[in-house]
Amino acid sequence: MYLPDFNFHQPVTIQDALNLLAQRSNAAPMAGGTDLLVEMKKGLRMHDDIVSLAMIPELKHIADDEQNIFIGPCSTHSEVIASGLIGEILPALVEAAYKIGSDQIRNTGTIGGNICTAASCCDTAPVLLAMNASVEIADSGSKRVVPLSDFFTFNKKTILRSGELITRFIIPKPKSGTGACYEKFGLREAGSISVVSVAAALRIEDDTITHASIVIGAVAPTPKISGQANEILIGKKIQDLSEGSPLMEEAGAAAVRDSIPIDDIRGGAQYRRDILKVLVKRAILRVIGGVIYEQERQPG
Repeated sequence: MYLPDFNFHQPVTIQDALNLLAQRSNAAPMAGGTDLLVEMKKGLRMHDDIVSLAMIPELKHIADDEQNIFIGPCSTHSEVIASGLIGEILPALVEAAYKIGSDQIRNTGTIGGNICTAASCCDTAPVLLAMNASVEIADSGSKRVVPLSDFFTFNKKTILRSGELITRFIIPKPKSGTGACYEKFGLREAGSISVVSVAAALRIEDDTITHASIVIGAVAPTPKISGQANEILIGKKIQDLSEGSPLMEEAGAAAVRDSIPIDDIRGGAQYRRDILKVLVKRAILRVIGGVIYEQERQPG
């Protein structure tokens, strides 16, 4: 398979990229290209113009302020993994990025591309959803900030309009007592696509869960917040969430009720439900254990 002919543009500013997208009716932005170019080779997408974002420094910037972490959408998965800032404050995102593809894919593919592809099995979305992330979206004349929970509309479909780009991800810094993790099940150890994934974020105060966000992946058209599991967890004592406890079983079953799995080449719907229940319970236990460990390390 060969790529079809197209015009290649390499702007060096966000505004130049937005202007190019606005001026050309069949243009597409490209970050790493690990999905876009493959789809074009297969004939699934056709574009007359490709606007590369790789030379725009602002789109690779990782920074923070007192309230938030900001991640440029063209940050590669390897750059996310290597970021000391993300590793210290959002280690679950590093965990998710590390489970994407191979070294070659992580060195080229980007967090923005992973989100914009909007596959139900994308790895970074569950963690970002669990951490209440937002996306800043720009066109040639304006900007808007949208919760990531409103970004996906269906499998491989988003609210992005023609001529728009994600310019950064905005993730609130977790409050004290918050922990998060990412669990993924694939059919092999490396380079696997998620059969089921789960991100869990919990805030624990006085041995009570005061905030919960369980996000399930690859078991619905888009990564999905499990409202039923969250309702079960909030207000519960962590002592009641031990392995095999009735409450833990209930939380896993609630996430399964929120799922809409399908049968495909990687697994059947019931297989996914069974794995999902296990991963939800595993993620909850990991987060609780991690928060307790961090609390015990605090002086005094």
